[in-house]
Amino acid sequence: MSAEQYFTALHAMAEAEMARLNALDAALGDGDHGTTLLRGLTRAKGAEDGARAKAFMRASGGASGTLFGLVLHEIEQHLEAGAPLAEGLARAEARICDLGQVKPGDKSMVDALSPAVAALQSGDLPAAVAAAEQGRDATVEMTARRGRAQYVEAGGKGHIDPGAVSLTMMLALLAETEGAA
Repeated sequence: MSAEQYFTALHAMAEAEMARLNALDAALGDGDHGTTLLRGLTRAKGAEDGARAKAFMRASGGASGTLFGLVLHEIEQHLEAGAPLAEGLARAEARICDLGQVKPGDKSMVDALSPAVAALQSGDLPAAVAAAEQGRDATVEMTARRGRAQYVEAGGKGHIDPGAVSLTMMLALLAETEGAA
């Protein structure tokens, strides 16, 4: 699958999931996570080869645009240039942890990304998706230590992290499309 096909499919997925992602985000933040992703992916979908993740970052804006853009950049490099996915996502994880001052257990997208990166060390993308799903689901019982969710009653405990949900969707789509290729 090409990066163009992946970003087109991801845009369609974000369009279909926008309301659900916004509702998940409304419980923990400002309720615009799905809208933000869709805005960035709309711009990325029309961008030139090699510039999709950057277009996403510019259009989506804010902290989440940058953080998700780091993941999308590595996926784009993997699809366009054959860059190793495990190394790229590990690099994205390190940058996200540094920029967001977050670590696993803080109730963020990193709770899905970190176990996925660890599972990818064996080169198994389906196992990475399963690990991301487990990490995503674990955020329900976590108390947020970063982001807007930390200010919600009980730090958002009892609610799933929307960033972990969308990160898992991105990886699942990649596994699905690479499996079909």
